[in-house]
Amino acid sequence: MFLKNIDAETRQQIDDLLALYYENGGEIPIHLESLIDLLADLINKKIILKWYNSSEKRDRGSVVPSQGGFNIWLNRLMPFVQRRFTAAHEVGHIIHTFDYTKENPRQRPERESTCIIKNMKEEYICDDIACFILCPQELVIKFIEDFYNIPCQLELFRKKQESSFVARLRLKSKIFEVPTAEFYGYIKRQLGEEKISSLKNSTQ
Repeated sequence: MFLKNIDAETRQQIDDLLALYYENGGEIPIHLESLIDLLADLINKKIILKWYNSSEKRDRGSVVPSQGGFNIWLNRLMPFVQRRFTAAHEVGHIIHTFDYTKENPRQRPERESTCIIKNMKEEYICDDIACFILCPQELVIKFIEDFYNIPCQLELFRKKQESSFVARLRLKSKIFEVPTAEFYGYIKRQLGEEKISSLKNSTQ
């Protein structure tokens, strides 16, 4: 149902990675470090998480090819859920943007994206891959199907004058440990404007 905008080979690689994660006892919320270790084994490349400090809010992280693999750089000063999402986004770049079959991986020319010149189509694809990894498709579908019946501590997730729709989104994003804005962008791109409008109107 989801990730219709990526090629079949990439989708299969993502499915294989998630299957391996769950076969090895992986749980939800996704443990990113374990997933990245499994990806390294799957593609036979070293993938190392590295950290730096930056107070610039837009400076979230990057993936940099190295001899025999990749370094994923993450801004330590970002909130926890944003660091998780950024790490998963960079995993998306490794799988989709780079040709990792080469000894020294390089970006595929048609998918190239840099810190200076962003390929926004590629960035959105990697956002979607990140959400697909962090938010299992079957649970997101159940979330949409049960959207009207999300009861429980809904009021605890409300802010002053916050709509019921936003409160439900924040509740689910908290369960998956992903940023609410990125989760909303994901389901909006996957489901389309009409479905989102229907959900909003149903929760007024």
